[in-house]
Amino acid sequence: MSEHHEGKFMFGFFLGGLIGALIVFFLGTKEGKKMEKLLEHKGKDVLDDLDEKLEELEQSGKELVKKGEAMKARVMDTLEDKRDEMTDATVEKIDTALAHIEAIQHKGVETTKNIRQKFTNLPKKK
Repeated sequence: MSEHHEGKFMFGFFLGGLIGALIVFFLGTKEGKKMEKLLEHKGKDVLDDLDEKLEELEQSGKELVKKGEAMKARVMDTLEDKRDEMTDATVEKIDTALAHIEAIQHKGVETTKNIRQKFTNLPKKK
């Protein structure tokens, strides 16, 4: 047998002996049975602690979701307010620009009228 296979065999032999010794200890001795009960209680305690932690994490997750939804609502309200403000400001600027255009058109009409009057009052060429 090669050293490699011999090493695997020895490891398996050692591991099997260790497992066997643990089984005999836990099933065949008073100390083993006490240890088994102790490990069982510790295991239950660990599971109870894990359940509590999971409940806390679940509650924290729910709170984070609520906070996220509230933040989303505030952002949406702010965006709607800003949109309304921008719309009102834009409408006001358009109204001002249209008023200026109307004033310029009115002034153009008056200027054209004045020029026509000046040309109609000119003496005609003979």
